[in-house]
Amino acid sequence: MSPVVRRLRRARRVLLLGIATRAVLVGILVALAAMLFALAVDVLVGLPLAWRARFVPAAWLAGALAMAWQLRRGASLIAAAGDEGIALWFERRIPALRYALVTRVTATDAVPTDAAALDAAIAAAPLESEVTGALRAALLRPSAALLVALVVLLLLPSGAVGRVLAPAPGDALERAGAAARAGADALATIVVRIQPPAYIGGTTVALDDPATVAALPGSRVTVEGRGRDVRAQAAGREYTAVASGGDRWRIVLPVPAAAEAVRLVAGARERVLVIEPLADSAPALRLNQPARDTVMRVATGTLRLEAEASDDYGLGSAAFELIVSTGEGELYEFRTLRVGERRFDAGVRRAELRGVLNLDSLRLRPGDLVHLRAIAADRNDVTGPGRGASETRSLRIARADEYDSVAVDPLPPSEPEKDALSQRMLLERTRELVRSAPRLGVDAVTRESRRIGVDQTKLRQRVGRAVFERLGEDEGEHAHFPGDGHAHGEEGVINPDDILAAAERAANADPTRNLDNHGDESPVVAINRPLLEAYNYMWRAGSELETGRPAAAIPWMERAIAALQRARAAERIYLRGRPPAVVVDLARVRLAGKDEGNPTTRSARPAADPARAARLARFDATLSLVARDPAAAADSLLLLRVGLPEAERPAMLALDAAATALRRGGDVTAALTAARRALLAEPPQRAPLAAWGR
Repeated sequence: MSPVVRRLRRARRVLLLGIATRAVLVGILVALAAMLFALAVDVLVGLPLAWRARFVPAAWLAGALAMAWQLRRGASLIAAAGDEGIALWFERRIPALRYALVTRVTATDAVPTDAAALDAAIAAAPLESEVTGALRAALLRPSAALLVALVVLLLLPSGAVGRVLAPAPGDALERAGAAARAGADALATIVVRIQPPAYIGGTTVALDDPATVAALPGSRVTVEGRGRDVRAQAAGREYTAVASGGDRWRIVLPVPAAAEAVRLVAGARERVLVIEPLADSAPALRLNQPARDTVMRVATGTLRLEAEASDDYGLGSAAFELIVSTGEGELYEFRTLRVGERRFDAGVRRAELRGVLNLDSLRLRPGDLVHLRAIAADRNDVTGPGRGASETRSLRIARADEYDSVAVDPLPPSEPEKDALSQRMLLERTRELVRSAPRLGVDAVTRESRRIGVDQTKLRQRVGRAVFERLGEDEGEHAHFPGDGHAHGEEGVINPDDILAAAERAANADPTRNLDNHGDESPVVAINRPLLEAYNYMWRAGSELETGRPAAAIPWMERAIAALQRARAAERIYLRGRPPAVVVDLARVRLAGKDEGNPTTRSARPAADPARAARLARFDATLSLVARDPAAAADSLLLLRVGLPEAERPAMLALDAAATALRRGGDVTAALTAARRALLAEPPQRAPLAAWGR
């Protein structure tokens, strides 16, 4: 590589370094410019915390984009130029070269040149100093602008800069111009810091210009501001502000037992701040094991215990509690035990309890009862501790006399019920055959239909056997009945009337028996008539199946199932006799009562909330202050909010939002409308029904 090319390559590297340095300076300058813009807007109108928290990342993003654009633009120009382009750049800036550098770079063996003369001219040219000068000129303007931006940031108050660079709750007093505004109104801007009780172990929470402060009892509420001669009045007591450096003041207020309006007074100015106590809920528990109450013969072995506990601010301790009651009659003894007790560190809000109960150690006797539950306490040492308990499980040891009862074995299903189940199975097989008929073909359908027909015949014979056995016929070895497979001639449909005569004779065979009537028939007849109908339906279904027509057999099989169901219902045990049917002649009894003509005096129903109208009137009167004195209107809304009952929680929140909107300024129509609707508490109006088809 020739010395000329080496000098050009070195100059290119220096130019690339200068482009990168300029891109970094431009990126930082763009980010600082965006932050200065945010500072100016914050001084003029005061940016909310959410906007300031998003603005810094947005500013650095803009700076990164500007830096990337500068790098890409400069690097692409240098890369596209090449050695010849760098040489032309030097020729434009050093006319004394007279294109010697370009000629030397582009020279080839085919074109004769005076290389020695060209190299001498290039060696005498100040290429490096020219690159240094160009680099200095390119970096001068962004460096100067960046220096100016840094000086402006250093001259601004540190608190105002911190509101944009490191926004945090409670920095409202650091806003630029806050001291001047405090001179005119010491209550224009306040910051409330809430230090929770020690048992929570949390950090201090700061609020900028709040309308309502919610804190746990035992918290330390500190109200801060800028100005002088500030005091507070609450519950008949007066608190004087304490200077905390410069023009700042501080007032420490306790958390009341109920929501209370605190009046902050500074000269002729007043401001209302509502302090509301938060309730520390008791721990919530769920007992997982044992899952249900238990009765045991002998209390031996171990019992696994599991539970879940949770608390809103932190658990203190938890355990399984057992109450064992021993005795009978009027003499009982109780003892309380705890198993698996645990203590928790600060900040533990959820925990699982596990334990093992040794039943042998309890020495339980028959008749003893054990009540088991999970209990827990929180860490509240101000108004508590709060105690919670889970549902209770009972473990009882059975007495010996509890087993002196008659054991009743469940009866097997009745004959009609078993027949109905079998008939359903045959019906499902037939339906499946009908569905598969297009796929199987005629011969296969006929064969399967005849197989089902054989099963149908067997079931019909079983029903026939049950009928004739109930009629008292001979059940011996040579007893015959229709469908038994013996030669009875051509078998056909049984005439129920012929059989019912035998049923009547069987029912009245013993004149000393006293049978309950079922309608106009004796029980034997009432039971056997549906069985005979089922027998006939099965015969018709079997005939259709034997001829290979399963679809035609399905209706007869369904009728057979219905008849078997009626036979099963006839065998159930009912109360003696039939309950009388109550018949009322409405035409006769309508308007038949007597009225003496002495109506009682009717009184109007009381209003659901008598004070609602008064609260609405106060709210409407406050609206007249919105235009001329928004701060006074906000105080009036907060005083109205303190007087609301606890059930009106949505209205409280709506009034808080309206008061905050009034203090911040701007359009408050939506907030006031929402507050009045919440006070009115009317059900929402729904649109009328639309026409059909819409």
